[in-house]
Order: sequence, then C-alpha cells, then structure tokens
Amino acid sequence: MKTITRDEWKSEGDRLYGNFKNWKFKCVSCGTVQTMQDFIDAGIPADRAGNFVYQECIGRHTKEKGCDWCLYGLFQIHTKEVEFEGTKVPVFEFAEIEKP
Repeated sequence: MKTITRDEWKSEGDRLYGNFKNWKFKCVSCGTVQTMQDFIDAGIPADRAGNFVYQECIGRHTKEKGCDWCLYGLFQIHTKEVEFEGTKVPVFEFAEIEKP
C-alpha cells in the first residue's frame, strides 16, 4: 500500500492533468478510466462528483460503462491512500497519460 499526503496527491494530479475536473482515475476493479465530468454527465451534482470520482466506479451511477465497485466497501483491493488530517482515504490510481 502506498500512502501519500494530500499535498503530494494534489501536486501529482495538477502536474498530470491540470484542473481537478480533468483528473483521470482508473477503477481498481474493472479498469474504467473516469473523470469528474463523467459523473456530472451521469446526473451527479458537481460537489458530490468531486468526491465520487476517486473512490467509486462510474458504473455505480450509470449502466453504460464501468462496474459497481467502491473503495469504502468490505474488500480492500486498492493500492493507494491519501493521508489528510490524520485520516487515510483510499483512492483510485491516476490513469496513464495517453501518448499522442
């Protein structure tokens, strides 16, 4: 298990993708790559979508793609946690950057 600070996580996401809405996460269960915009497009309010994108597969909210996995369930198969104010939060890994 890799644990990083919130600041390290934010720096990595900003470096890779810029604005948080553009950050891409890969579901640990099915491999679906998703962004915050995918959740907004599925009808999730932006304030909630920002929390779901790194812990829930989009398939929990739409049957069009993905699965119903979440990182706060019984089975812990994630590989990264972000530590913030003494609490470790499981997060999906960032998706790989597509090369042109």
